[in-house]
Amino acid sequence: MLAEICLQARLQEAKRCARVLELDISQRNIQAYVIACVTDTDIHIDQIGEVLGQALAHPSRVLLGAFEKSEIYQSVLPLLNDPPL
Repeated sequence: MLAEICLQARLQEAKRCARVLELDISQRNIQAYVIACVTDTDIHIDQIGEVLGQALAHPSRVLLGAFEKSEIYQSVLPLLNDPPL
């Protein structure tokens, strides 16, 4: 989990970028893109705006990147790769 201060800084940057891009952050899909950009630590804070803009054209790429870093994904992936009994 991201440290609280880091999470807040990334969220503030994502909200700033959403305003610049004139995105309506009250929409569920936009909220998901913002959260994905904030939580995907492979996205540098300076690149959040660019990735957020790309999310409009390629949402699955942005959402998948964040999902792959989630705790549940990391827990289930080894089970999926285990050979059947």
